[in-house]
Amino acid sequence: MVFLTDLDDSEYVFTYGVFGVQYDTLTPEKQKQIAELYCLLSQSANRVDHLQSQNHGLPSIGPSSCTFVAYWLSSEEYKKWKETSSWKEFWSGLPDDAGVWREVMTVPKSRFMHASNQEVESGMSSLLKLKQSSDEGYWGVYRHRLSDTPDKHTDPNDTFTSPYVTSTKAGSDKPVIDIPKGVGTSIRLGRVKPSIPNNLCFVREGQRQPHCPQEEIDAWMESITPHAQSWITHLNEERNKTGVVSLTTHLGHENPLFKSPTDPFANVEGERIPETNQLVYFLDLAHFELAGRSHRGHVQLRKNVMGLYGPGGKLSAMGKAALYVELCVLKSGDMDAEYIGCMEGTGLMYLNDIS
Repeated sequence: MVFLTDLDDSEYVFTYGVFGVQYDTLTPEKQKQIAELYCLLSQSANRVDHLQSQNHGLPSIGPSSCTFVAYWLSSEEYKKWKETSSWKEFWSGLPDDAGVWREVMTVPKSRFMHASNQEVESGMSSLLKLKQSSDEGYWGVYRHRLSDTPDKHTDPNDTFTSPYVTSTKAGSDKPVIDIPKGVGTSIRLGRVKPSIPNNLCFVREGQRQPHCPQEEIDAWMESITPHAQSWITHLNEERNKTGVVSLTTHLGHENPLFKSPTDPFANVEGERIPETNQLVYFLDLAHFELAGRSHRGHVQLRKNVMGLYGPGGKLSAMGKAALYVELCVLKSGDMDAEYIGCMEGTGLMYLNDIS
């Protein structure tokens, strides 16, 4: 059994924003940037999640960062907010070496999916009701779920295919790109606004483990963690095979606490919560699907999770871990991304060099 957000009763067009601040050292200026950013987001967004970069035991794949994932149920509310003087002044006032970025997706329900193994609030499911579904357990299930929430914004015959192919799949009429690995070591000063190609696929995966019994923790360490690390390493290291344009790994944190953005005692890092996150952009949904079913570690990971938590599994009744995934398929006009003084290769900056 799986739980999906109930999208049946409304013609939703969401705004899903990823905002971040990079730093080597959490200086007072960086703390102020983070506090101001969070304060502005929390004035408008329906939900703001706070993530801190963490490598999940893997080789470092970028500088330290504080990331906020912000949700607006109505894209119109986001549009109003981004025109406010407070937001415009903050964003326009950032210096050329700020290390701040935004990746803002406006996506209709026909190109969005949230699924969870537990009926718990995570991401978008904290704003929308969940419904039980038996639509699980086969390759291609994400694509099928998208087709179950049609609207006027998406052609039902759309295959969500990228206009590009990677160098490992050259041979078609499409332009060939070579995706670099990870983030560089130098800062690109100034502002970068890449053009986003059709059908870029964004995925947020989360694993929440609150108050898990020791038996469940042991099962994770033995049967899940090694394969999860193998999967993430594969996505990061074999980008031209997997079509991964950007990948970051995180730990969930409580939201910042402060009296004002200039509060010298502000706790902008927040307390850690028992949740890991991965944020990934694939060239398209097909690359995500192929990577998942072709990598041995991911196939075994999926099999082990189903065996532990599925019917008859030893954790099916007592397991407390919540696993969820959110997915957005983006058209070229759906994304507003800008990077100000960020490290080379941050997020989708690479796409600026191929447009």
